[in-house]
Amino acid sequence: MIYSWKKIVRYGLPLLTLCILIELFAGQILQSGQNALLKIPIYLISIPVINGVGGNIGCILGARLASGLHVGYINLDIRDKKMHENFLTSLLMGIITYAVLAILIYYIALFSRITMSIGLIEFVFVLLVVGTLLICVVTVISIFTAFLSFKYGKDPDDFIAPVVTTIGDSLGIIFLFLLIGVA
Repeated sequence: MIYSWKKIVRYGLPLLTLCILIELFAGQILQSGQNALLKIPIYLISIPVINGVGGNIGCILGARLASGLHVGYINLDIRDKKMHENFLTSLLMGIITYAVLAILIYYIALFSRITMSIGLIEFVFVLLVVGTLLICVVTVISIFTAFLSFKYGKDPDDFIAPVVTTIGDSLGIIFLFLLIGVA
């Protein structure tokens, strides 16, 4: 496959434009809920971590799937064993990462004398639930984006990162607000 910047721009620009619009919507959701976040500032600190880890895990999975599809060790089949292994590894990696980072964020906030109105267990629980939901959705989106783009003759690498990070950023904020509302 020969890469052409014109081809990448032609296929990428509409997708990136849509992603920008979705990110603007997510920013509006974040702004509308800022009063709730200011009451418990530790959640405000957590948003970049929630979105970053979710997007990174989804993009790592997507890159592995794209490489596997190009090389041929992953088949374009939802029942493919290697795809399932990659999915489960991503899920496990995400859960462990969210758990460790939740504990670190809590203690950094505590030592930084940020007002805390939530306990460690509750905070870790909230971040783990939000993170697990996000990882599940982002990995499924990553799989379908990789498979669909490859099936239609497009390079999955051009589609996975923008789609996964946009959906991850938006859903990370939404899941956090839903859980804060429930908790």
